[in-house]
Amino acid sequence: MKETQTEESTSLFEASRRRLLSISYRMLGSLSEAEDVVQETWLRWHETDHRKLKTPVAWLTTVTTRIAIDRLRYLQRQRATEPVDWLPDPWLDSHAPSAEDAVSMLSDLSYGVLLLLERLSADERAALLLHEAFDCQYEEIAATLNKTPVHCRQLVRRAKERVQSDRARRIADEQICERLVQDFLHAIAHQDKPAMLRLLTPKAMVIGDGGVSSIGSHGRSSTPVASLAVTQSADEFVNGLASMGAFDVQIKPACINGGWGATIALQGRVVLALSFAIEVDGISTIYAVADQRKLKGLQLTGEIRMRADVSTQ
Repeated sequence: MKETQTEESTSLFEASRRRLLSISYRMLGSLSEAEDVVQETWLRWHETDHRKLKTPVAWLTTVTTRIAIDRLRYLQRQRATEPVDWLPDPWLDSHAPSAEDAVSMLSDLSYGVLLLLERLSADERAALLLHEAFDCQYEEIAATLNKTPVHCRQLVRRAKERVQSDRARRIADEQICERLVQDFLHAIAHQDKPAMLRLLTPKAMVIGDGGVSSIGSHGRSSTPVASLAVTQSADEFVNGLASMGAFDVQIKPACINGGWGATIALQGRVVLALSFAIEVDGISTIYAVADQRKLKGLQLTGEIRMRADVSTQ
Protein backbone atom coordinates (compact mmCIF):
# COMPACT_ATOMS: atom_id res chain seq x y z
CA MET A 1 0.00 0.00 0.00
CA LYS A 2 2.78 2.41 0.96
CA GLU A 3 4.61 1.67 -2.30
CA THR A 4 1.46 2.40 -4.29
CA GLN A 5 0.98 5.71 -2.46
CA THR A 6 4.60 6.65 -3.20
CA GLU A 7 4.17 5.89 -6.89
CA GLU A 8 0.96 7.90 -7.00
CA SER A 9 2.64 10.82 -5.24
CA THR A 10 5.56 10.74 -7.69
CA SER A 11 3.22 10.57 -10.68
CA LEU A 12 1.23 13.57 -9.45
CA PHE A 13 4.38 15.62 -9.02
CA GLU A 14 5.90 14.63 -12.37
CA ALA A 15 2.67 15.58 -14.13
CA SER A 16 3.13 19.12 -12.76
CA ARG A 17 6.92 19.39 -13.15
CA ARG A 18 6.79 21.31 -16.46
CA ARG A 19 4.37 23.85 -14.99
CA LEU A 20 6.50 24.30 -11.87
CA LEU A 21 9.71 24.70 -13.87
CA SER A 22 7.97 27.21 -16.12
CA ILE A 23 6.83 29.32 -13.16
CA SER A 24 10.26 29.17 -11.55
CA TYR A 25 12.16 30.11 -14.69
CA ARG A 26 9.90 33.06 -15.44
CA MET A 27 10.29 34.23 -11.85
CA LEU A 28 14.07 33.85 -11.68
CA GLY A 29 15.43 33.89 -15.24
CA SER A 30 17.87 31.15 -14.29
CA LEU A 31 17.57 27.51 -15.28
CA SER A 32 19.74 26.23 -12.43
CA GLU A 33 17.86 28.32 -9.86
CA ALA A 34 14.53 27.17 -11.30
CA GLU A 35 15.59 23.54 -11.04
CA ASP A 36 16.64 24.13 -7.41
CA VAL A 37 13.20 25.59 -6.64
CA VAL A 38 11.46 22.59 -8.19
CA GLN A 39 13.71 20.24 -6.24
CA GLU A 40 12.86 22.05 -2.98
CA THR A 41 9.18 21.79 -3.87
CA TRP A 42 9.61 18.06 -4.43
CA LEU A 43 11.18 17.63 -0.98
CA ARG A 44 8.25 19.42 0.64
CA TRP A 45 5.78 17.45 -1.47
CA HIS A 46 7.47 14.21 -0.42
CA GLU A 47 6.87 15.10 3.24
CA THR A 48 3.19 15.94 2.64
CA ASP A 49 0.23 13.58 2.58
CA HIS A 50 -1.14 14.58 -0.81
CA ARG A 51 -4.34 12.57 -0.19
CA LYS A 52 -5.48 15.32 2.17
CA LEU A 53 -5.10 18.00 -0.49
CA LYS A 54 -8.22 19.04 -2.41
CA THR A 55 -6.21 20.43 -5.34
CA PRO A 56 -2.62 19.09 -5.45
CA VAL A 57 -1.70 21.28 -8.45
CA ALA A 58 -2.74 24.42 -6.58
CA TRP A 59 -0.67 23.30 -3.58
CA LEU A 60 2.38 22.70 -5.76
CA THR A 61 1.92 26.04 -7.52
CA THR A 62 1.66 27.87 -4.19
CA VAL A 63 4.75 26.23 -2.69
CA THR A 64 6.82 26.74 -5.85
CA THR A 65 5.82 30.39 -6.12
CA ARG A 66 6.60 31.14 -2.48
CA ILE A 67 10.04 29.51 -2.72
CA ALA A 68 10.71 31.40 -5.97
CA ILE A 69 9.66 34.72 -4.40
CA ASP A 70 12.08 34.26 -1.50
CA ARG A 71 14.85 33.31 -3.90
CA LEU A 72 14.09 36.21 -6.25
CA ARG A 73 14.33 38.76 -3.44
CA TYR A 74 17.82 37.49 -2.64
CA LEU A 75 18.86 37.40 -6.32
CA GLN A 76 17.57 40.93 -6.97
CA ARG A 77 19.73 42.27 -4.13
CA GLN A 78 22.70 40.32 -5.47
CA ARG A 79 22.20 41.45 -9.08
CA ALA A 80 21.89 45.08 -8.00
CA THR A 81 25.47 44.99 -6.68
CA GLU A 82 27.01 43.47 -9.79
CA PRO A 83 29.05 45.85 -11.98
CA VAL A 84 27.81 44.32 -15.26
CA ASP A 85 24.43 43.77 -16.86
CA TRP A 86 22.51 40.67 -15.86
CA LEU A 87 20.91 38.51 -18.53
CA PRO A 88 18.70 35.43 -18.14
CA ASP A 89 20.04 31.98 -18.91
CA PRO A 90 19.53 31.07 -22.57
CA TRP A 91 16.97 28.31 -22.94
CA LEU A 92 16.85 26.42 -26.22
CA ASP A 93 13.31 26.15 -27.55
CA SER A 94 13.23 22.35 -27.55
CA HIS A 95 13.58 22.48 -23.77
CA ALA A 96 11.76 25.72 -23.02
CA PRO A 97 8.70 25.52 -20.79
CA SER A 98 5.46 26.86 -22.25
CA ALA A 99 2.94 28.98 -20.41
CA GLU A 100 -0.53 27.48 -20.41
CA ASP A 101 -1.94 30.53 -22.17
CA ALA A 102 0.03 30.63 -25.41
CA VAL A 103 -1.75 33.82 -26.48
CA SER A 104 -0.63 35.73 -23.40
CA MET A 105 2.15 38.25 -23.81
CA LEU A 106 3.81 36.65 -20.80
CA SER A 107 4.01 33.30 -22.56
CA ASP A 108 6.84 35.09 -24.37
CA LEU A 109 10.20 33.92 -22.98
CA SER A 110 12.21 36.51 -24.91
CA TYR A 111 15.01 38.37 -23.21
CA GLY A 112 13.17 41.65 -23.67
CA VAL A 113 10.15 40.44 -21.68
CA LEU A 114 12.24 38.72 -19.00
CA LEU A 115 14.26 41.89 -18.47
CA LEU A 116 11.06 43.93 -18.18
CA LEU A 117 9.84 41.49 -15.52
CA GLU A 118 13.10 42.04 -13.67
CA ARG A 119 11.96 45.62 -12.96
CA LEU A 120 8.99 44.39 -10.94
CA SER A 121 8.94 43.55 -7.26
CA ALA A 122 8.83 39.85 -6.38
CA ASP A 123 5.13 40.04 -5.45
CA GLU A 124 4.24 41.98 -8.62
CA ARG A 125 6.12 39.52 -10.79
CA ALA A 126 4.49 36.50 -9.16
CA ALA A 127 0.97 37.96 -9.31
CA LEU A 128 1.35 39.01 -12.95
CA LEU A 129 2.78 35.67 -14.09
CA LEU A 130 0.23 33.58 -12.24
CA HIS A 131 -2.69 35.62 -13.58
CA GLU A 132 -1.57 36.35 -17.13
CA ALA A 133 0.53 33.33 -18.06
CA PHE A 134 -1.02 30.59 -15.95
CA ASP A 135 -4.64 31.74 -15.79
CA CYS A 136 -4.87 31.68 -11.99
CA GLN A 137 -7.83 33.45 -10.41
CA TYR A 138 -7.26 36.30 -7.95
CA GLU A 139 -8.52 34.17 -5.07
CA GLU A 140 -5.86 31.54 -5.81
CA ILE A 141 -3.16 34.19 -6.18
CA ALA A 142 -4.25 35.75 -2.89
CA ALA A 143 -3.85 32.41 -1.12
CA THR A 144 -0.40 31.97 -2.68
CA LEU A 145 0.86 35.45 -1.74
CA ASN A 146 -0.97 35.75 1.59
CA LYS A 147 -2.76 38.87 0.38
CA THR A 148 -6.34 39.82 -0.37
CA PRO A 149 -7.80 39.33 -3.86
CA VAL A 150 -8.23 43.11 -4.13
CA HIS A 151 -4.55 43.67 -3.36
CA CYS A 152 -3.55 41.02 -5.92
CA ARG A 153 -5.72 42.69 -8.55
CA GLN A 154 -3.87 45.96 -7.88
CA LEU A 155 -0.50 44.20 -8.12
CA VAL A 156 -1.41 42.74 -11.51
CA ARG A 157 -2.75 46.07 -12.81
CA ARG A 158 0.40 47.99 -11.81
CA ALA A 159 2.71 45.31 -13.17
CA LYS A 160 0.87 45.12 -16.50
CA GLU A 161 1.06 48.88 -16.92
CA ARG A 162 4.82 48.89 -16.32
CA VAL A 163 5.58 45.94 -18.58
CA GLN A 164 3.28 46.81 -21.47
CA SER A 165 4.25 50.49 -21.58
CA ASP A 166 7.95 49.64 -21.94
CA ARG A 167 7.68 46.70 -24.26
CA ALA A 168 9.08 47.28 -27.74
CA ARG A 169 6.95 46.38 -30.72
CA ARG A 170 8.23 43.16 -32.27
CA ILE A 171 7.89 42.12 -35.88
CA ALA A 172 5.54 39.19 -36.39
CA ASP A 173 6.57 38.04 -39.87
CA GLU A 174 8.62 34.91 -39.18
CA GLN A 175 9.93 34.71 -42.75
CA ILE A 176 11.44 38.18 -42.49
CA CYS A 177 12.96 37.31 -39.11
CA GLU A 178 14.43 34.09 -40.42
CA ARG A 179 15.96 35.79 -43.44
CA LEU A 180 17.48 38.57 -41.31
CA VAL A 181 19.06 36.12 -38.88
CA GLN A 182 20.33 33.77 -41.57
CA ASP A 183 21.87 36.70 -43.47
CA PHE A 184 23.45 38.02 -40.26
CA LEU A 185 24.99 34.66 -39.40
CA HIS A 186 26.21 34.28 -42.97
CA ALA A 187 27.89 37.69 -42.64
CA ILE A 188 29.55 36.61 -39.37
CA ALA A 189 30.83 33.43 -41.02
CA HIS A 190 32.32 35.49 -43.84
CA GLN A 191 33.54 38.22 -41.48
CA ASP A 192 31.64 40.74 -43.59
CA LYS A 193 31.29 43.80 -41.34
CA PRO A 194 29.37 46.01 -43.86
CA ALA A 195 26.83 43.22 -44.38
CA MET A 196 26.37 42.82 -40.62
CA LEU A 197 25.80 46.53 -40.12
CA ARG A 198 23.25 46.71 -42.97
CA LEU A 199 21.10 44.16 -41.13
CA LEU A 200 21.01 46.22 -37.92
CA THR A 201 18.76 49.17 -37.12
CA PRO A 202 20.50 52.58 -36.94
CA LYS A 203 20.34 52.64 -33.13
CA ALA A 204 20.93 48.94 -32.54
CA MET A 205 22.50 48.01 -29.22
CA VAL A 206 24.17 44.97 -27.75
CA ILE A 207 23.57 43.96 -24.16
CA GLY A 208 26.12 41.54 -22.73
CA ASP A 209 26.30 39.69 -19.44
CA GLY A 210 29.97 40.35 -18.74
CA GLY A 211 30.89 36.68 -19.10
CA VAL A 212 34.40 35.79 -20.18
CA SER A 213 34.41 34.57 -23.76
CA SER A 214 37.27 34.55 -26.24
CA ILE A 215 37.39 33.41 -29.84
CA GLY A 216 40.77 33.88 -31.42
CA SER A 217 42.94 32.81 -34.31
CA HIS A 218 44.88 29.58 -34.14
CA GLY A 219 48.36 30.35 -32.91
CA ARG A 220 47.45 33.93 -31.95
CA SER A 221 46.37 35.51 -28.70
CA SER A 222 42.63 35.17 -28.25
CA THR A 223 40.45 38.18 -29.00
CA PRO A 224 37.27 38.81 -26.94
CA VAL A 225 34.04 38.73 -28.93
CA ALA A 226 33.48 42.40 -28.23
CA SER A 227 33.70 43.62 -24.67
CA LEU A 228 30.64 41.96 -23.16
CA ALA A 229 31.07 43.62 -19.76
CA VAL A 230 28.88 46.62 -20.61
CA THR A 231 26.06 47.62 -22.92
CA GLN A 232 27.60 48.88 -26.13
CA SER A 233 26.86 50.02 -29.63
CA ALA A 234 26.30 47.38 -32.27
CA ASP A 235 29.25 48.78 -34.22
CA GLU A 236 31.65 47.88 -31.41
CA PHE A 237 30.21 44.39 -31.18
CA VAL A 238 30.38 43.88 -34.93
CA ASN A 239 34.06 44.87 -34.86
CA GLY A 240 34.66 41.97 -32.49
CA LEU A 241 32.68 39.54 -34.63
CA ALA A 242 34.48 40.69 -37.79
CA SER A 243 37.88 40.07 -36.19
CA MET A 244 37.24 36.45 -35.27
CA GLY A 245 39.73 33.94 -36.58
CA ALA A 246 38.41 31.15 -38.77
CA PHE A 247 40.06 28.26 -36.94
CA ASP A 248 37.44 25.77 -35.75
CA VAL A 249 34.71 28.35 -35.09
CA GLN A 250 31.18 27.05 -35.58
CA ILE A 251 27.98 29.10 -35.82
CA LYS A 252 24.53 27.59 -35.39
CA PRO A 253 21.08 29.20 -35.71
CA ALA A 254 19.05 28.42 -32.59
CA CYS A 255 15.62 29.15 -31.18
CA ILE A 256 16.56 30.70 -27.84
CA ASN A 257 13.86 31.61 -25.34
CA GLY A 258 11.23 31.19 -28.02
CA GLY A 259 12.87 33.68 -30.39
CA TRP A 260 15.56 33.88 -33.05
CA GLY A 261 19.12 33.39 -31.89
CA ALA A 262 22.39 31.62 -32.46
CA THR A 263 25.22 29.87 -30.69
CA ILE A 264 28.89 30.33 -31.48
CA ALA A 265 31.31 27.58 -30.53
CA LEU A 266 35.07 27.19 -30.46
CA GLN A 267 36.34 23.65 -31.00
CA GLY A 268 32.89 22.27 -30.28
CA ARG A 269 32.29 24.19 -27.03
CA VAL A 270 29.64 26.92 -27.02
CA VAL A 271 31.28 30.19 -25.93
CA LEU A 272 28.59 32.67 -26.91
CA ALA A 273 24.80 32.63 -27.22
CA LEU A 274 23.04 35.42 -29.11
CA SER A 275 19.36 36.32 -28.87
CA PHE A 276 17.94 38.81 -31.39
CA ALA A 277 15.16 41.36 -30.96
CA ILE A 278 13.90 42.17 -34.46
CA GLU A 279 11.90 45.14 -35.69
CA VAL A 280 10.63 46.10 -39.13
CA ASP A 281 13.89 47.75 -40.22
CA GLY A 282 16.29 45.14 -38.86
CA ILE A 283 17.84 43.66 -35.74
CA SER A 284 17.39 46.22 -32.96
CA THR A 285 18.96 44.47 -29.96
CA ILE A 286 21.40 41.61 -29.56
CA TYR A 287 21.58 39.93 -26.17
CA ALA A 288 25.00 38.29 -25.83
CA VAL A 289 25.53 35.66 -23.16
CA ALA A 290 29.09 34.48 -22.55
CA ASP A 291 28.94 33.41 -18.91
CA GLN A 292 29.99 29.77 -19.05
CA ARG A 293 27.77 28.90 -16.09
CA LYS A 294 24.77 29.86 -18.23
CA LEU A 295 26.05 28.16 -21.36
CA LYS A 296 26.80 24.87 -19.64
CA GLY A 297 25.02 22.03 -21.38
CA LEU A 298 24.32 23.84 -24.67
CA GLN A 299 25.35 21.56 -27.50
CA LEU A 300 26.25 22.54 -31.06
CA THR A 301 24.93 20.52 -34.01
CA GLY A 302 24.26 21.39 -37.62
CA GLU A 303 26.66 24.30 -37.43
CA ILE A 304 27.79 26.82 -40.02
CA ARG A 305 31.57 26.79 -40.13
CA MET A 306 33.53 29.92 -40.85
CA ARG A 307 35.36 30.00 -44.13
CA ALA A 308 38.88 28.69 -43.62
CA ASP A 309 40.28 31.04 -46.27
CA VAL A 310 39.12 34.23 -44.50
CA SER A 311 42.16 36.19 -43.42
CA THR A 312 42.31 37.39 -39.82
CA GLN A 313 42.66 41.00 -38.83
